Amino acid sequence: MNALKANTSGRHPIGVVSTRTGIPQDLIRAWERRYGAVTPQRARGGRRLYSDEDIERLRLLKRCVSAGRRISDVAARTREELEALVAEDDSASAWPVPSPRPAPRRAAAGEEFVAAALEAVVALDRDRVEELLSEAAVSMSAPSLRREVIVPLLDRIGERWREGTLRIVHEHMAAAIVRTFIGSLRNGHGRANAPRLIATTPAGQRHELGALVAAAAADEAGWSVYYLGPDLPAEEIAAAARQLDARAIAISIVYRDNDFRVIEELSKLRDFVGDSARIIVGGRAAAPVRGRIEALGLELVEDLAEFQDRLAALDR
Repeated sequence: MNALKANTSGRHPIGVVSTRTGIPQDLIRAWERRYGAVTPQRARGGRRLYSDEDIERLRLLKRCVSAGRRISDVAARTREELEALVAEDDSASAWPVPSPRPAPRRAAAGEEFVAAALEAVVALDRDRVEELLSEAAVSMSAPSLRREVIVPLLDRIGERWREGTLRIVHEHMAAAIVRTFIGSLRNGHGRANAPRLIATTPAGQRHELGALVAAAAADEAGWSVYYLGPDLPAEEIAAAARQLDARAIAISIVYRDNDFRVIEELSKLRDFVGDSARIIVGGRAAAPVRGRIEALGLELVEDLAEFQDRLAALDR
């Protein structure tokens, strides 16, 4: 009786559940809210408390999703049904493969997620985009997910927007979903005393996909990232940098809407910040104005690899 009570009583906070299951906290909440995967008890103040049974159920759900099943198809199953599915999937994975073809590369899985997510973005199917990212988060490590799914997806959306085959509403929907998702990947497990970085776009630059990519890359590099959204005046960026004691500011310039205003904002930012933080500028629209950016004493990076190298050097 006591063992049964311990198994079903809510006693684990969501952070413990996330650590034990390997599922990001925001994803656990999403599975609860959208699919009723588990129903945690509530402590005073509304804090979620999970039982041992909840944790085991989430582990089974994760294994089902990792095997290729949709969370929407398995979330309502009983524990016995989930155990049967996991056993079936484990057994199938152990069968000999009759074809001599090599196993698919991990990149192929990322490409499949990107293609499916882009299709969902075109259809403005928010739930499907979130579901695909959730499935990818379970089957891939956080760094692989950023490199192979999130960054390529944002790049593809940006390309389609420039071609005129996507509208700004598609970009905004995708950005809102990815913004939340990138936050869930950090999951509060960053290293202690990590240097702080602000990611944003200057006033007049309303397209935030590049800044989101920079935020994800900086987080992967081990920095404590504060994403401030797009279209932020220089004085506001500088104020945030001072208050947060940021060591670096990542500025994304994706579209050449108004080069003069961008340079003016960057000049103001340089004056406001002084030598208290490094200002790193990137994005497709940055290279054409490289001379003016470097004349301001700012650093320009050509791609994410160079950006992460610069952060690594600065961290040292």
